[in-house]
Amino acid sequence: MYLNLLDDDEKRAFAELAERMIEADGLVIGREASALASLKAEMGVSETGGDGRTPQDLAGVFKSRRSKVAALLELIGLGYSDTAFSVSEESLVNTVANQMAISPDELQNIEDWVKEHFSLIRRALILMRE
Repeated sequence: MYLNLLDDDEKRAFAELAERMIEADGLVIGREASALASLKAEMGVSETGGDGRTPQDLAGVFKSRRSKVAALLELIGLGYSDTAFSVSEESLVNTVANQMAISPDELQNIEDWVKEHFSLIRRALILMRE
């Protein structure tokens, strides 16, 4: 949704973080793989290269507040794509946010927005039922 705000380097870094996000809990389900494929398609990124950068290195690629928040919104959304935000996924997000100098309160606001967004999507789908 906000990935168009990222430059090419940030898109590659995000794609690599997203891959780590869906692998973080040790179980990649179809919904997560589909969400990752959609995110990569949205960015026009097919492969990340996986050059062994740490999450901290990847987080350091994001320079503007806008790109940092966009990446965190999307990462957290990916974490909730299987309806459960696991401890290992949360740990990865915390590591990335810390490296980006996003405070715990700011991160909580970002996560709250993602939860509200998912709730609104569910409500919209209920309204569309026949």
